[in-house]
Amino acid sequence: MKRIFIYTLAALSALVCGCERELDNAQDIASEYLVIEAQAPVTKTDVTNGATSWEAGDQITVVYDGNSYTYTASTAGATTTFTSTAGITTYDATKSCVAYYPAVNGGGVEVPSATTLTFQSGTQENSSKAPLVGVPNTGNLTGGKLAMVFENVFSVLEIRVDAGELTSPAKTLTVEPADASDFTGYLAGKGSVNAETREVTTTSTSNKITLTFPANTSLTEAMTIKVPVGRFTTNSGLKLTMTTNDNSTYTKNIYKTGLTSYKKSSAGVYSAIHLAKPVYAFANPGGISSATDLVAFANAVNTGADYTKWMNAEGKVVLLQDIDMSSVTTWTPIGSSVFTWAANVLTCTSGKQFTGYFDGQGNKIKNFKMKTTNSTAGGVFGLFGALGEGAVVENIVFDATCSLDVAVTASTDCGVVAGLAEDAIVRNITNNAKMNFTGTCGARVTMSVVGFANAKNTGVTIENVTNNADVTATDGGSNQNGAAAIQVAGVLAFGTNDASSSKTVEVKSCINKGNIESATARASGIVAAANRYTVIRGCTNYGNNKNTFSKKTETAGAACRIGNITCITGAGSSIYNSTNYGDVISTNSGAVAGIVSLVNDASNVYENVANYGRVITDRTAKTYCGVFFGSCNKAATFTNCIAGGSFGKYNGGTYQVTALTSSNYWNYVGQIGADATNATQANIKFGTAPTN
Repeated sequence: MKRIFIYTLAALSALVCGCERELDNAQDIASEYLVIEAQAPVTKTDVTNGATSWEAGDQITVVYDGNSYTYTASTAGATTTFTSTAGITTYDATKSCVAYYPAVNGGGVEVPSATTLTFQSGTQENSSKAPLVGVPNTGNLTGGKLAMVFENVFSVLEIRVDAGELTSPAKTLTVEPADASDFTGYLAGKGSVNAETREVTTTSTSNKITLTFPANTSLTEAMTIKVPVGRFTTNSGLKLTMTTNDNSTYTKNIYKTGLTSYKKSSAGVYSAIHLAKPVYAFANPGGISSATDLVAFANAVNTGADYTKWMNAEGKVVLLQDIDMSSVTTWTPIGSSVFTWAANVLTCTSGKQFTGYFDGQGNKIKNFKMKTTNSTAGGVFGLFGALGEGAVVENIVFDATCSLDVAVTASTDCGVVAGLAEDAIVRNITNNAKMNFTGTCGARVTMSVVGFANAKNTGVTIENVTNNADVTATDGGSNQNGAAAIQVAGVLAFGTNDASSSKTVEVKSCINKGNIESATARASGIVAAANRYTVIRGCTNYGNNKNTFSKKTETAGAACRIGNITCITGAGSSIYNSTNYGDVISTNSGAVAGIVSLVNDASNVYENVANYGRVITDRTAKTYCGVFFGSCNKAATFTNCIAGGSFGKYNGGTYQVTALTSSNYWNYVGQIGADATNATQANIKFGTAPTN
């Protein structure tokens, strides 16, 4: 018989898979029927620090040669022997033999749709019967016993419930999809298992699990509920509904950013996904549940007051539900500060930075109309003004009813999430809030999801940020094209580090889908300016970038620097595994490029970077414009890069476009100076966009 391994599939429990080992066959069990010897299951009824064991009396159903038999565990322990009073009398290793726990009449596995919970003695933690499948460990008997390995088939959902303010005893808890329209699979069901692929063939399914509590279950102390769940994928997560004896009902959506309970290999074999985050539901120890709470929290941060009342038990400030900000007409950001930035040194001159942990838990912020008319140089603005060293902001969705309007008259850094992030982490953000600049300023203004990022002691991470919103900006009366320009982007406007530091600003796994229409000197889908030590990894731009900045003559240089991944890479900055699909269009003979306008340092690295978008400008090809870069006169490194798409003239809006081919693409790749020794056709090749 082919040797099969069934791997653990356990959601929301940190479970450790034991290594395969030979079984101890010293004990001889006298029986007229076949004896099953079982190794410890990876998960079963009780999970304590990842270790489990069999219990005396546990029963399994063994399906052999088309017949089913009930076997019972004789002893407790990491391994046990299962015996039967009416079991298998002869064993042929060439015939199929599969065991199921818990025992099901006729064999198979089941996730029940209705269960009455039983809590362990002296605790409020129940025992969860996680379905297991066992297969022979070897093809032959050893000492008259058949050794079997048992592994999980389904996930185990672990729900940590802190519900102290609910004074009435708990009655039921239901688990169901938060949104049935994007839920694929099933939460409960019965079926049989293919021992080779672990595929479950279901005979019945349900998308609702109802758990009934023991009588008078108190909610004044925390409880842990473990329940098997079926195989499913959902983008909107799960909905929990609790009822109590006084007929009150409480609901909570969990895993709003999506969840899958299994994965399938290219060979068609189902295997484990381990998620280890307990869910805090129904009355967390603390958190933000309204716009009033959010305003009060911001005020506490800005005045240096204690804000632990908005923290959960883990010390994170959390959003407990979607927050409607329609009642908030003026906003002072969390961490309202003033900064100076000179000679690549950032200095806080007044105000507070937020240095804590803020977890939106996948909740939405709605109807948040952020507008600033700041006239104080060095101001910061956004949901957060300034994030300081050690700050983490994650798991927030900004609804399309939100917006960011910047009408400043002095240098200001603005971001939907934060105006400034210094040595901080911003991750798992979805932004649907439009951004618009209409200010008047001759100094630097930034506007994006994160405005300005500065690495000094630990570095900055901006990860898994998706911008779906459009970005618009006037020129603000500024004709500057350097660091003091107006700079707008889909993800990060300006990234740099301290003059004395080698720490990086890392922008990774970010996506921009928003279109940009600007009259500014720097605008980009991902990062407007990778000024110093800014590393872009695994990012993708789909948005189009139309620019109307006033031009200079070709011989005098470029007034604007526009690229769809970034506009400029300074010292220590690089781009890896990133792709542009969007168009870059200049209406005024601007210096534009598919990836980057200016390669400005020999330390720059471009690896696995590809452009498949159109580049449109009335500039002559390779005169500070091109499908890959605008200009490169540095010995930067290019490895496995692709220059694709097309190049064309704006021609008053009636584009004259030349499609690129392997024969002509080098004529449009960009302006190459004498020092750009690595910008070669061997390192930057022609390619077409993938079709899948």
